[in-house]
Amino acid sequence: MLAASLIAFGHFISLFALIAALVLQLALVSESMGVAIARRIQRADRVYGVAAMLVLTFGFLRVIYFEKGSAYYFSNTFFLIKLGLFIAVGLISIYPTFVYSQWSKKLKQEIAPTISKHNVVSLKRIIHLELVLIGGILLCASLMAKGFGR
Repeated sequence: MLAASLIAFGHFISLFALIAALVLQLALVSESMGVAIARRIQRADRVYGVAAMLVLTFGFLRVIYFEKGSAYYFSNTFFLIKLGLFIAVGLISIYPTFVYSQWSKKLKQEIAPTISKHNVVSLKRIIHLELVLIGGILLCASLMAKGFGR
């Protein structure tokens, strides 16, 4: 019982870290940012990636070993939607990660990255979309926990 609680706690904390990393990226991305801000965005993106892997790991541990069992979850419509949304968020997050990784060469030379207004708008839209889809994940989790989707 303690292990199940700790795994659930890890799952929740990882999700909170994932959301915080996205919100930080959203707040920091701008046309005029210095080297320190660009590095902070890159770190936030790394935290986001690690947090996403932990959410997935803790989630599957809960599904397989600690909660109602995989048969219950994989027959639940809202679990399947939740999993699909998680995959969608992961795929959508590839573009920002790619953009941030392109900054590394300049940042090593202490040169701030140049980013157009169009790219800022695109990144912010993508991050907003990720956050909306994560809201959908949370809604599905709530519905699933109350027995809907079977």
